[in-house]
Amino acid sequence: MAAPDGGSQTEPIPDPMMTRPLAMHMLHPKVVLNRVRPIRRGGNETRFAEWSINPYRGCQHACAYCYARRTHVAFDLDGAADFEREIFVKVDAATVLRAELARRRRSTWNTPIVIGTAVDPYQPIEGQQRITRAILEVLRDFRAPVHLITKNTMVLRDADLLAEIAQQASCAVFISITTLDAALARRLEPATPPPLKRLRAVQTLVARGINAGVMLAPVLPWLTDAPGMLEALALAAHQHNARWLTSGTLRLHPDVRPVFLRWLARERPDLLTRYEAWYRWTEPPEQYRQRVHGRMAAIRAALGMPGGPPSYTPQVVQLSLF
Repeated sequence: MAAPDGGSQTEPIPDPMMTRPLAMHMLHPKVVLNRVRPIRRGGNETRFAEWSINPYRGCQHACAYCYARRTHVAFDLDGAADFEREIFVKVDAATVLRAELARRRRSTWNTPIVIGTAVDPYQPIEGQQRITRAILEVLRDFRAPVHLITKNTMVLRDADLLAEIAQQASCAVFISITTLDAALARRLEPATPPPLKRLRAVQTLVARGINAGVMLAPVLPWLTDAPGMLEALALAAHQHNARWLTSGTLRLHPDVRPVFLRWLARERPDLLTRYEAWYRWTEPPEQYRQRVHGRMAAIRAALGMPGGPPSYTPQVVQLSLF
């Protein structure tokens, strides 16, 4: 089910009802480009990118399952309320990034630079701060390829820049959607746009010449994986011209697990014991992961959708001899 539309797609989503006011902290980072750490599973390492940029620390979207909550814990802050209400703004990120790219070899961006690996770059505060847009302007100037991950339709505000980057290098926008059930999405992701608006954002980006697809992640056991739920979301993505469909199961880091379990105790107490048993470690059981992987592979095959954007091939610049 999808919630009825209302308002402009490009408007920031209002803050959720919280018991604490929002606190902004201005950061002056020395570096903006971060090395992406590999994900270790079963003794294997996978790395989906080399470099990432996160314009903020903390996220107003307040997604109950967000793996990035652990980043606040690392700075002696609470991964629950602090992560949602204590937002750190990297105010001069664009200036620092421009200097970083000017010092580095062109090979630094032979692979796409990913924006939004640990925070949503279009959380509501971006509407006023415009840090993400300033970063995109720098990446455009350096003709750097970009991957961008978001749940927020505010990304449409920057469609002009993303289209320029797509023409000059490469640009792929991953719109994250966990479910078509608008009521469930509102409880899981309180300050995000409804699923239908996100799908329409994908459609608009593709129409503007931007490679956009749906990230069906995380898949939450017993919440978003019932028979027909993944299939319905995949079909909706296809109908809205998503260029690809990627997915992944829920991971609960030890710093995130108690936050999500508290959410379950409040919203779905009938599932609490199951999650406690399944998530003794970060990952759900291997058998479940393989089952979801196989199901999504079958869905993509039926719809003729790839599992991600095309690989980026760096442009070769021919130097003149004269």
